[in-house]
Amino acid sequence: MSFSSDIKEELTKVVNKDDNSKLAELAGFMITNCVVTKENNEFALRMSTENASTIRRAYNSFKSIYGIVTDTNIEKESNFKDNLYHLKITDKTDLEKIFKDSFININVAMQVVIDDKDIIRQDDMTIKAFLRGVFIGAGSVVNPNTRYHLEIVANNHDNALFINSMIQEIGITGKIIKRKKDFVIYLKGAESISIFLAAIGANRGTLTFEETRVIKEMRNQINRLNNFENANFDKTLDASLTQLEDIAIIKKNRKFERMPEPLKQLARLRMSYREATLEELGNMLEPKLSRAGVSHRFKKIKQIADELRGAHGDVP
Repeated sequence: MSFSSDIKEELTKVVNKDDNSKLAELAGFMITNCVVTKENNEFALRMSTENASTIRRAYNSFKSIYGIVTDTNIEKESNFKDNLYHLKITDKTDLEKIFKDSFININVAMQVVIDDKDIIRQDDMTIKAFLRGVFIGAGSVVNPNTRYHLEIVANNHDNALFINSMIQEIGITGKIIKRKKDFVIYLKGAESISIFLAAIGANRGTLTFEETRVIKEMRNQINRLNNFENANFDKTLDASLTQLEDIAIIKKNRKFERMPEPLKQLARLRMSYREATLEELGNMLEPKLSRAGVSHRFKKIKQIADELRGAHGDVP
């Protein structure tokens, strides 16, 4: 199962504690995973998903809220690699029950739209139940090992705006983009995704997300440190080679012994410890010298070597 499927599996086991929460969750599911069809002048509500637990949740919700059982049909058919589960409601009386007592309606384009009469946003539990239904219906989240991305697909702009406004109610903000005929609300930041998953009741999924996120960020930090250390090592090595070239010029021109003792001491250490940093060389000197002091002495050594290069055109 994918990370999204695991999250949805967990969400379908969350218990709604009051009627408004049940209605809100079902409304979220219906505005993202329900189409209205008309056959022989008869309307029907159809839902489909590749997740068996999702369609079972919808089935049980219709049964517990409206008492709809006999005229609700669940079908299962082969759809390439995955099974596709269908739920269909065709009975006119059942449809009347749903639209009489629900937070949804049908617009002129025959789309299921939110119509909650401003009830959902009045209670924190109802908001979270609605967002849970929305995610169960058409949500997905990328495995955090790969990247941080959560999205919900809505069939029209009004539903997308309402969903995003409910996301804002839990303290985060999604962005909306148009993708073909649909509108997609998405979250990118790891913190926002974690807040969203926790809010809709995916406690186990949130823990998994956070654990993966921490491990991933630790790996990234280690890689950054390694890259930084490697870059510093390369810089140290380049500087060391330049310093050794300067020392070689001075020795070739027989000026090494004429240098002041502190410069000779440092030059001998550099020849013995080619990969040592300036700090490490400074600690080896007697008396010890700071990094800036070591750098200053190497500048004097370079100055002597440059003068010899200018005078004789020597190369190491």
